Amino acid sequence: MSIIIICLAGCVGPSGPDGDNAFLQDSMAPTIDWISPEPDSIIDSSVTLSASVFDDQYVKRMSFYIAGIEFAGSLVDTVEGIYIYEWQALLWPEGPYSLMARAWDNAKNVATTPIIFVHVEHPY
Repeated sequence: MSIIIICLAGCVGPSGPDGDNAFLQDSMAPTIDWISPEPDSIIDSSVTLSASVFDDQYVKRMSFYIAGIEFAGSLVDTVEGIYIYEWQALLWPEGPYSLMARAWDNAKNVATTPIIFVHVEHPY
C-alpha cells in the first residue's frame, strides 16, 4: 500500500488590481436605467439614446438595441455612468421601432432595460 502526501506551501493567489478578491464570485448584475428618448416619442431626425449604468465592480460593455440591432454605447459621464448613442433616424424607414439597452460587467452578469417603442416620422 502506498501513501501519497501532497503539500502546498507558500501558495499565494493572484495579486494586484485584477487579482484582488479573485476568488470571490461577482454575482451582482449591473443596474441600468433608460434616460432618453421617452417611450412613444416621435423621432423626426437624429436623437441621442442614453442610459445610466452602475456596477459594484466594473462595467465592461454597454449596448443600445434599435429594432434588435446592436450599437455600442459611448461612455460620456464616468461619475453618473451615462452612456449614449447618436441614432440617425432619418436614415431609417418611417415606422415604429423598439429600443432597449443592455450592460455587462467583468463577470458576464447582464442587465437589460425594458423595451420601449418610438415612432420615426420624416419631416418632409
